[in-house]
Amino acid sequence: MKINYKFLTILLTCFSINSAFAQDEKVEQEKHSGPILSGSVLYELQADHILSISYQKTKSTNGFLYIEPNFGLHFDENWAVKTQWRIQDNSTLTTRDKDNPERYRTFLSDNRGFGLTQTGLLIEELKLNYENEDMKFSLGKFDPSFGTAHRKSKRIGVFASQLAEDYNLREKLGANVTALLEGSQISFSTFFSDSTDLSRSAINDRGRESRNNGLSSNTGSFSSYSILMEGEDFLTVDNWFYNFGFRSLGTDKETRKRENGLVVGSEYLYKIGRETSLIPFFELVKINNFSGENGRSANYITVAAIGKYSSWTASTSLMLRNIKRPSTSALPKTAYDRQLQFSIGYKFTDNLTLDVSRAVIHENAHDAGIFGGNLNYLYKF
Repeated sequence: MKINYKFLTILLTCFSINSAFAQDEKVEQEKHSGPILSGSVLYELQADHILSISYQKTKSTNGFLYIEPNFGLHFDENWAVKTQWRIQDNSTLTTRDKDNPERYRTFLSDNRGFGLTQTGLLIEELKLNYENEDMKFSLGKFDPSFGTAHRKSKRIGVFASQLAEDYNLREKLGANVTALLEGSQISFSTFFSDSTDLSRSAINDRGRESRNNGLSSNTGSFSSYSILMEGEDFLTVDNWFYNFGFRSLGTDKETRKRENGLVVGSEYLYKIGRETSLIPFFELVKINNFSGENGRSANYITVAAIGKYSSWTASTSLMLRNIKRPSTSALPKTAYDRQLQFSIGYKFTDNLTLDVSRAVIHENAHDAGIFGGNLNYLYKF
């Protein structure tokens, strides 16, 4: 199905117009103590080009548009309905690979290209939220989260967050409660994968998530949970940030097995003068029975150094992915993937950034040199 470009243009224009009016509406609503709309819209344009590759089947150039609107309808200072939407190329991101169902993006795949032919509109989160000074509670569709390397705000080059999204927990139905402590927070979530019509996408339908695929957490019951603790000033050391997480995801087939995972992450903000800083970053993830497949294990390691001077950012990062399969699997028993990346970025304003990266990628037994960039604009209202 070809995308209706006119419809997409109108949709994006509506987002901008709604955002522009939202501030004026917010002032009026504050006067009348009624519901208040607030949020943000992230616009990201990314393109990359393969400079060299060990095989010639894939297209050299790839590009896609990613838009992430976050809207919150606040009824009072505590209660709100919060949503996150994603407009993205379904062929590049979240492809639902049958062999690697957790894979967020395959960098050297045959589906590379440039265009909007598979752009879809996803409902990433739709939840009722309560918050006060001591805790937060949410109920509905949400992302429990697992680790921090996938967060775009880290700015670890162009490609790092897309590899780390493999182990991020996304699109779950359930509940979350978070205790807000001084300088830290502890979050507990119980959930199952969304296999309702909310798992489809508009514009170009990626299809409904199958209820009977046997994947971990796709049980239709609250048999899965995760715990995450993150904060700052670890061991009373200023500017030492950390995160610890554990997840246990149930399955509903005898041939599958409960998935268990652990994440440990740390970063330190070392200030050098008024405008210069250096941030060493580390995150380790270990998962057993990955995706619910008995005997399939995965290890992810991210090591990075991020330097900042005034509006400039420079970073180098190494990401390793090691997946082992049981001896009964028809697929290769081991997969050693890596991504070595050098990046430089510039912040034009608080909301507008540009990052470019040169990376050497080993994926699915193939090697490639790749160059890419992304332009990000964050509009808040």
